[in-house]
Amino acid sequence: MARHRSILGLILAFFAVFVVSCTNPTVAKTPTYTPVKLEQIQTYANQVVAARDRMQELATLIENRKWNDVESFIHGPLGELRFNMSTLARQLLPDAQKPALETARNVFGHLVRIDEYAQEANYQQAIRNYAEALKDFDTFLDMVPKA
Repeated sequence: MARHRSILGLILAFFAVFVVSCTNPTVAKTPTYTPVKLEQIQTYANQVVAARDRMQELATLIENRKWNDVESFIHGPLGELRFNMSTLARQLLPDAQKPALETARNVFGHLVRIDEYAQEANYQQAIRNYAEALKDFDTFLDMVPKA
């Protein structure tokens, strides 16, 4: 009986090695950007960067306390910013989408508050939210992959 146990154990060991060697190991792939996806991202990123470049104009309007122009600038040249940033954030890899969308919402929130403070002619709060918007804007752009 002892002899049968050792032979049976040996057969089971060979069978286990055979089964394991026949399996195809799946390697967990880390998602990456395809060239087509990078091109799409770059299209929206260029529009967002252009809006970021124009933020200095908003600072000048706030500094000069041209409140009607501040409101017009936010709703005019920066009017498509929400769409462009949201679309760009949704183009990112899944693990980067949530923080990018949250940062984009922060930028929009600061712009809304600048608009509200412009209606109140509150320079201190408007310029404070402008500085926060710039910081969040730069954080958002740091999340975007470079081509």
